[in-house]
Amino acid sequence: MKLSIPVIAQRPELPTGCEITATTMMLQYAGAVVDKVQLAHEMPYHPTDPNQGFVGNPFTDDGDSIYPSALTDLVTTYAGNAVNLSGQPLVDLKQYLSATGHPIVIWVGEFDGFHTHALLMTGFNNSAIYFNDCWTKKQDSLPEDAFYKIWHNKQQMALSY
Repeated sequence: MKLSIPVIAQRPELPTGCEITATTMMLQYAGAVVDKVQLAHEMPYHPTDPNQGFVGNPFTDDGDSIYPSALTDLVTTYAGNAVNLSGQPLVDLKQYLSATGHPIVIWVGEFDGFHTHALLMTGFNNSAIYFNDCWTKKQDSLPEDAFYKIWHNKQQMALSY
């Protein structure tokens, strides 16, 4: 199973805005008429807690991150609902994607040279996970065990609708 979702590049506008760019790809697939810059202005911000809002400024090189719990209201606004899948086993994410046809924003660690990065999970087969990467501007895949490792590095955070 693999969804066909165009990749949106986070740069140049959002050098540290991978989470909102991945969320934009997901919401556009859901039918929302939104763009990454609009959503970057609409998402919540917080000085220290990415569970409450984006820490830093995604429009600069020194932005940090925003986590699923802080994005659920924004996703709900545009998709009608949000499902925080954080902590679920990978098999459950695959089942969710297969059953709903909804892509999943995945937080990963130690990938693309970043301690924290976000990808859009778009599918899977018996041995690999497919994803859109807004940093490399590519549709790509990793063997399931390699994908699990980078996802596990960020506490298995995941968000869909």
